Amino acid sequence: MLLRKVPAREGLLWVRFGFACLRHRPLQALLLTLVYVAVIGLLPFVPLVGGLLSLGATQLTSLGFMQASRNMVAGRAAWPKVFLGGLQGPPRRVRAMLWLCVLYALALLAALALSALADGGGLLRMIAFSAAPAKGAMADGSLRRAALVTMLAYIPVAMAFWFAPPLVAWWGMSPAQALFTSLVVVWRNLGAFVLYVLQWWGVFAAGLVLAVLASALLHLDGGPGVLLVLPVSLLLFTPFALSFQASVHSLLGEPEADAPQRAAN
Repeated sequence: MLLRKVPAREGLLWVRFGFACLRHRPLQALLLTLVYVAVIGLLPFVPLVGGLLSLGATQLTSLGFMQASRNMVAGRAAWPKVFLGGLQGPPRRVRAMLWLCVLYALALLAALALSALADGGGLLRMIAFSAAPAKGAMADGSLRRAALVTMLAYIPVAMAFWFAPPLVAWWGMSPAQALFTSLVVVWRNLGAFVLYVLQWWGVFAAGLVLAVLASALLHLDGGPGVLLVLPVSLLLFTPFALSFQASVHSLLGEPEADAPQRAAN
């Protein structure tokens, strides 16, 4: 494992990597996104624990997108079965991965619990239990304030869990060790991650603005307009998710000596 410290500008290369993967295997990449959206969208309907399952499962899907990127760069297929990669392998690693899912769900619930200071728990009920938003939550701004509190509280959570799935599944670390290592690596390369996030914000904002303008030009109001924004969002999410692996390769290297990663271009 490398645990490198890179210049901030390298974060911009991670974004390009995601689009390179999409260009190499567009059909498989888009299929991964559709399966991801379907699974994460259906899990909340599981009685009682559906919302929590949806939160925890994102650790498995993040690892799946990382493995998919590795497969694409190596010229291998990247079908949705990569999402099950965290549940395969030695039992010790599988148990550690499941604990990581639980810890992630609890960390998100803690961040959402802080948002209750702004809206009385409305956002927490919406995300964790699929409850409808309270009447007037948008009008009085409480839901917006709760979202801001959650976003700020989520930053350290994202730093700790960014590299945790591959550190557990590929390098065999314990959840605690993986969370600490991820936090340290992200902190040491904060400049690269800031540029990475800012560039993705710009890409998503530009894509959605273009979709809205196209809807207006085509006179697609209401539902038809949303139908144009949705595929643009999914199309942009795909390279975003595939770009996760670029930061892993850049800062941690490859877990297997026989699986070198070539630069995507």
